Amino acid sequence: MKAFVETLFMEMEESLKRVTKETFNELQKAERCGRAVNAILVRLREFMLNYEFRDLEEEISFFKHYKPMFLMELIYFSELIYLEANKPIGKKEQVKNYYHHVMDKFQEFFARNHQLYIYHQLERSDLDEQLFLKDSKPVSLLHDYSFDFDPAFSTFNSSKLAKIMAYENLTEYIKQQLIKLEMGIDSRSSEKSNNEWTDSKSALIELAYALHSRGSVNHGKSDVKMIISIMESLFNVKVGNFYRTFQSMRDRKKGRTIFLDSLKDSLVKRMDDTDMGY
Repeated sequence: MKAFVETLFMEMEESLKRVTKETFNELQKAERCGRAVNAILVRLREFMLNYEFRDLEEEISFFKHYKPMFLMELIYFSELIYLEANKPIGKKEQVKNYYHHVMDKFQEFFARNHQLYIYHQLERSDLDEQLFLKDSKPVSLLHDYSFDFDPAFSTFNSSKLAKIMAYENLTEYIKQQLIKLEMGIDSRSSEKSNNEWTDSKSALIELAYALHSRGSVNHGKSDVKMIISIMESLFNVKVGNFYRTFQSMRDRKKGRTIFLDSLKDSLVKRMDDTDMGY
């Protein structure tokens, strides 16, 4: 399962990257990205309908990590279409008020699902068997509208987690739009960075987490998502589900910080080579 799902995820990332390059209208981009993700989800569902989980750990992994990786993208682009289609055309203050109103609704959703939201934020795993198995009960008695109706392919908490993750990303999107408004940048005409990240995406994620852990950005006040968002913009790259990648880093048996270790080695070697040149 893992190999199939991760291959499918890479296909999705490539599809989204291709759509982003080919489309300049934001609404059109969101709509086409949504369709691309939906097509991938259909393939994932078809695969999982005939798949038997090997053990509880694999079942938890699917509903806690893999399924939300895909579903959150569908929710994100669907909500983004609605968000931008209903954005007022007018003064800057009107647009800012609109964005703040939307973020307030996201905060209300987080509050309604406080237990699962905090569990996700703290990156806990002690209650996984209660939350992310097919027969798991919903954490909240309040059932929000869901994009996910198939009981053979989803669970209450898996779908809710995907929505939490999508709303977190939408919140970061709105924050970026508010920054652009304050700086007087028209997001419709803003040019992309010409810089390109030529190392692996996991390397960028490792670097972002290191900067956050060190408190190197904005005196430690910027969260990981914001740091990654800045790096994505600077290096014209989308890293996808960085939370899942970080989980994989934590599970490494050896060398949890492969990129940072190699970064240090490269710098030390350059210093040594420079010393030899004198």
